[in-house]
Amino acid sequence: MPTESKSTTIKSGSLLLDPKNSRIPPDRRSEDQRQLLHELLEHEDIKGLASSISKLGLFPNEKLIVIVSGRRFIVLEGNRRLAAIKFLINPELAPTVSLVKRFRVYSAKTDLLALGKIEVTIFQSRIAAAPILAEYHIGNSKKRWSSLQQARFYQELVDEGLTPAEVAEKVGGTIGQVRSFLRTEKLHRLALTLEYDSDIRRKIEDSKFPLTTLDRFLESKLARKFLGIELDVEQGFRGVVHPDRFKAVLARVATDVATETGLTRRINDEDDFKKYINETEPKIEKTKKRGSFNPDSLLGYEKPEGEEDKEEKKKPTPRAPKPSPSVVPRGFSCSSKHDRVRAIFNELKSMKIVDQRNSTGVMLRVLIDIALWDFIKSEGLVKVVCDHFDSKRKNRKRNKDWTPSLRELISYAVDKKIFRGLAANDYKSVRSLVSRDTDYFITIEGFNAFTHNPSVTPTEGDLRALWQRAEPMLEIILNN
Repeated sequence: MPTESKSTTIKSGSLLLDPKNSRIPPDRRSEDQRQLLHELLEHEDIKGLASSISKLGLFPNEKLIVIVSGRRFIVLEGNRRLAAIKFLINPELAPTVSLVKRFRVYSAKTDLLALGKIEVTIFQSRIAAAPILAEYHIGNSKKRWSSLQQARFYQELVDEGLTPAEVAEKVGGTIGQVRSFLRTEKLHRLALTLEYDSDIRRKIEDSKFPLTTLDRFLESKLARKFLGIELDVEQGFRGVVHPDRFKAVLARVATDVATETGLTRRINDEDDFKKYINETEPKIEKTKKRGSFNPDSLLGYEKPEGEEDKEEKKKPTPRAPKPSPSVVPRGFSCSSKHDRVRAIFNELKSMKIVDQRNSTGVMLRVLIDIALWDFIKSEGLVKVVCDHFDSKRKNRKRNKDWTPSLRELISYAVDKKIFRGLAANDYKSVRSLVSRDTDYFITIEGFNAFTHNPSVTPTEGDLRALWQRAEPMLEIILNN
């Protein structure tokens, strides 16, 4: 055992899932523990593992690998086991009624007392734990990661401050292999920023996505020209076409790689790429072609001009301000002319989220409901909105005060873009509130569960995530 690690037992309640877990797609990662649970449940066989643990218990030779995070511990190795343990201890964490019932069955057969404390090995940092993680999952390991998961692992080490050469030395690979994984992972991450149908997106996000096929597009001169990129030692590649052209081609390529099972076999040399490009070009959306781009800027973290190399001494990072004790962020104000909207906002702002989670969840829902309807009234849209959802006036004949549901109001507001000046990304954030995807707890369905389901209690993370999704809309409707 390396000298920079030690073994001990830790209460399972002190163990946190890893927000940077290589098994979870980068665009689906979160600091919210319940969302991480649901993501693992979608991408991994957590149900099967929970069933196995309920029958056989935990194997003593498989310790979790953790690092310290304040008074708790982040699990770097063993996230699937931890997820299964959490569902066995508290089946109500599952996202659907059927899954709650299934985990209750497993839980009833489990020695829950034995899951109260878990054997772990504590490392000082992610970098210190990297060699043993590589030993577990890279090469001929029985727990071998997919190519995509391996690439994400390398990228996490780079994000921790290692150079590609240092990553190669740490995990026992070559710098060429590491650079290849990093550039292909970046191309895949860029693909995840684009729009797809939900079925296509799931296939691109899947850990079994054939990253090696995408790597062929980077290795082929013709394919790189088609994508509009050139290889670059520092960034992996750089753009030599207009970014809109690059996005259009990449969306098509990522879709084909994810959905065409025969694509790997039929693209093996430059002649094959030439044929593929000739077949695909007519399907590409017409955009501007001339231009250039920095791939890091498309990902939202372009290095500012004049920034010193990372080898040079960095300035100390300013201490982050403490989060607001309530769900309302510090500095957020409400200037609504509606007395009740202001009163509810002030009550919500006075609630300490750590002690008043249930009340906060209910009051936040009430605030959005009343403030949004008041905004619709102020915009003169009441009749238009009611006619849209009650065209034959059946509901209003039975109840003259009838109004559409909150889900319908938000859907209408987003579809008709009634919030003047709201950016496309902000509309996307608000739209996620009315998602019917059961894997997303932070939706109107989550609001309803807080209010009507006696088994559901919101976490602090749930409530803060709800506010974050709704905040672009709240900025407008609370200051109307």
